[in-house]
Amino acid sequence: MITDLIFDFAVRTPDKTAVVHNGQPLSYRSFAANIALARGYFASRGVTGSGLAVLVILNLLDFWVLSLALRSLGLTTIAVQSVQAFEDYGLRDMRCVVASAAEDAPGLDAWCKANGREIYRVSLVGQSPLGPNDIAPPERAGGHILLTSGTTGLRKKVLMDPAFEAQFMHDRQAILGIDQDSVIVAFSFGPWTGIGYNSPLSAWFVGATAVLDQGREPHMALLWPGVTHAMVFPQLLAGLLAAPEATFPPNPAMHLSVTSGTITQAQIDQTRVRLTPRIFNRVGSTEVNTFANTLLEAPEDHRWHRLAGREVQIVNDEDRPVPVGEIGRVRVSTAGGPTGYVDDPEATAAFFKDGFFYPGDLAVMRQDGRMALKGRFTDVINVRGHKILPAPIETRLGELLGVSGVCLFSIQDTMGEEELHIAIETPAPIAGETLAAALQREIEGFSGIHVHFAKALPRNDTGKVVRREVVAQMLAAR
Repeated sequence: MITDLIFDFAVRTPDKTAVVHNGQPLSYRSFAANIALARGYFASRGVTGSGLAVLVILNLLDFWVLSLALRSLGLTTIAVQSVQAFEDYGLRDMRCVVASAAEDAPGLDAWCKANGREIYRVSLVGQSPLGPNDIAPPERAGGHILLTSGTTGLRKKVLMDPAFEAQFMHDRQAILGIDQDSVIVAFSFGPWTGIGYNSPLSAWFVGATAVLDQGREPHMALLWPGVTHAMVFPQLLAGLLAAPEATFPPNPAMHLSVTSGTITQAQIDQTRVRLTPRIFNRVGSTEVNTFANTLLEAPEDHRWHRLAGREVQIVNDEDRPVPVGEIGRVRVSTAGGPTGYVDDPEATAAFFKDGFFYPGDLAVMRQDGRMALKGRFTDVINVRGHKILPAPIETRLGELLGVSGVCLFSIQDTMGEEELHIAIETPAPIAGETLAAALQREIEGFSGIHVHFAKALPRNDTGKVVRREVVAQMLAAR
């Protein structure tokens, strides 16, 4: 498993930088030594074997040291931000709660006492290390539970099991071109997210370097020498591009993956100059990793994705592949990855079937095998018999209006009829003529569209606009 590899690299390449946290490098020798101290801490307190350890730790480096130690002792880990998450994610069947002695987690001790849960506030000062050969390995190494982005409803739990994790990471490395010389920026993404977990882990699986940065301006992570890879979502990229010109130098060799949404052509042009010309449009999910990765070179690359890594099919409601050029539902092979959600058979049945995962996307396949997304089948809007796929319209309107976010939805009027609404993320209202021209071009056949301006639309951890929360806000304001 991953901890064994880190200990191995600590012997083979002891001085190689394993992790950089807020500009401070840690070699594989030091990284492994800290994990050994954490192993000693937990083993001396009998925290070995199976069970779920819930980590409430904000410092990313501390999280990784403690999580990897616990997993090497047989426990499965999950990262949360607060006590409220225990209720939100149904985390009652747990072996222990782990926090840092250097951090304050409001209400944590009281919750553990009230619910009879063991809590460990960890300090490794004065602790004796427990190396890889100092204790018999567990019968089964522990995994790590990720939380989905919540775009399909409530967040669901996905277990990254050591049984397939190595292959999962190998596939990611092959798609993104990661090797032992890579330096991968993970920014401050939380380890409960796919991007926050897979980015550093894909580095450590091959003895490369992961750059973690938190509590500072995001561009600071890009200043570390030799960065080869970074993954961003549109909101983060917009923040980087908003920084002053001299804030960071361009890095023509960097592989920049944009995920969890689309960016405008203007942003692509800026990114090529400010950051790197190697911009990739990545499509994937927590459940199945990356399944499309497209270098943005020609205008069509913004829309037509190149499939990568996994078998992808476009099927109809009977799960039969549709002809080329016909819109259908996306399904992605689950071979060598998760096949369901943790403690959620209902959601598993809804999204996993016959060896495939159904992410909820609609798409069309081109003759040459490239795929264009057409939105989510759960988001299809039906207004008086007219069906609308909002995602492509939102993307084009954002481009036309030069705004950071657009959300199309419907709300019933006082007579029970569906009316079309659009929420636009902009610091100031848009001129009437400009707005009318854009709407007329992109949304034909609808009159009386209700337009709302918002300085910020509700988004999830990866920056995606959460449509149901937009609707809830608009309903509350009526």
